[in-house]
Amino acid sequence: MNFYYIFIILFIFTYFLNFFLIKNNLLLDSKKISIHKKFVQDRDKVSYVGGLVILVSCIFFWNENNFAFKVFLIFIFILGLLSDLGMLESPTKRFFLQSIVIVSFLFFFDIKINSQRLIFLDFLLDKKILNLLFTTFCILIVINGSNFMDGLNTLTAGYCLLILFSLIFIFSNNQIIFPNYDLLLITVVSLLVVFLFNIFGKIYLGDNGAYLAAFIISILLIEISKINYIVSPFYVANLLWYPAFENFFSIIRKIIQKKSPMSPDNNHLHHLLFEYFNKNKKFNKVFTNSFTACVINSFNFIIFAFATMYYSNTKIQILIILTSIFFYNLFYFILKKEIYN
Repeated sequence: MNFYYIFIILFIFTYFLNFFLIKNNLLLDSKKISIHKKFVQDRDKVSYVGGLVILVSCIFFWNENNFAFKVFLIFIFILGLLSDLGMLESPTKRFFLQSIVIVSFLFFFDIKINSQRLIFLDFLLDKKILNLLFTTFCILIVINGSNFMDGLNTLTAGYCLLILFSLIFIFSNNQIIFPNYDLLLITVVSLLVVFLFNIFGKIYLGDNGAYLAAFIISILLIEISKINYIVSPFYVANLLWYPAFENFFSIIRKIIQKKSPMSPDNNHLHHLLFEYFNKNKKFNKVFTNSFTACVINSFNFIIFAFATMYYSNTKIQILIILTSIFFYNLFYFILKKEIYN
């Protein structure tokens, strides 16, 4: 499989597909303009085509003869697409439908999270139903957390690429069994294409892309952790810490503010950092948007570098997670004070 050719094909496909969608006023943002309008420029001229690029690459370039798996990828994509089109605005309905698809997928392929090396949690995971619920919950957290953080150009796409590059590194330098390695590489290629268009604000990942990328990564991480006991489960937690904590922190913050936990707002860390950089008005919004995402992902790159170096050391992984959460809260409250005071 020549991934260079696949990259070129996907790049050309994305260019012409984006041109077609814009010309015909298809798959363009409308319902979210009032919420995120100030963070972007000419948003109504940009399509949410990112998920379609990932889906097409997985269906046509992933050689694995796994029709059922690809069907479930289509289901996940459709849920995100319906959300992008404003046809699935209810957070409760989205959460319910996501749960149905994920539970069906896990049951069909018998995928589950194995030992987490915590006695109480492992006792619960031994129970099939509880394991199914826990695994579903974890995937839901990652999917919706990735969607929450998808408020800036390249933030989610770049973060997903960091995860996949970390996995490629430990696979290339260690004796680790990696199921569906071709799927990982295909996802990397498609996300690179999305990243290159997204960094200049030419296309957006959209809910369809955020859901799909997060779902694929979740399944890859579960499989890797299950097969390779040497890989600490907290290494996996480190790779997913930002969308997971972003989700958790956002829900807690909205409950305190007496808002719906699933309602969108402009108080995420990346929004505050954008506002901070945008204060001086030296750069246009597209540059500030992408630069803000670059700063956040640079911080995550440092975290991932240490997590990857000590991927088998659970104690160090836990320390890295706690340090990451500490600095997230520190930066969040400093930025909030700078902007609103």
